Amino acid sequence: IGVELKGDEKEFVGKQLLKRVMQKWLPAGDTVLEMIVLHLPSPAKAQKYRVDTLYDGPLDDKTAEAIRSCDTSDGAPLCMYISKMVPTSDKGRFYAFGRVFSGKIATGQKVRIM
Repeated sequence: IGVELKGDEKEFVGKQLLKRVMQKWLPAGDTVLEMIVLHLPSPAKAQKYRVDTLYDGPLDDKTAEAIRSCDTSDGAPLCMYISKMVPTSDKGRFYAFGRVFSGKIATGQKVRIM
């Protein structure tokens, strides 16, 4: 299969050897990323028909239109899905990880989470 083991890897046996061979032969991260790129629609296409599931407000207001068009202009309303929040050492502050649907966000920017 064309996998070349180096150094200490040649001494692996059993499950450890199988795991290393599979990591080199078919790297999961690269494979998953390729599948996402090839099979999922771009945000610009998907948000046009998913805006009604992404946004609970009126579908004809400024925020819905910004989500629908993936508007990242300076005046666009910020709409972001937060998938994970990690507390910092400062009380009441968090690091937030998420996906921006419209608008722009910058490091250190203060936002209100609803």
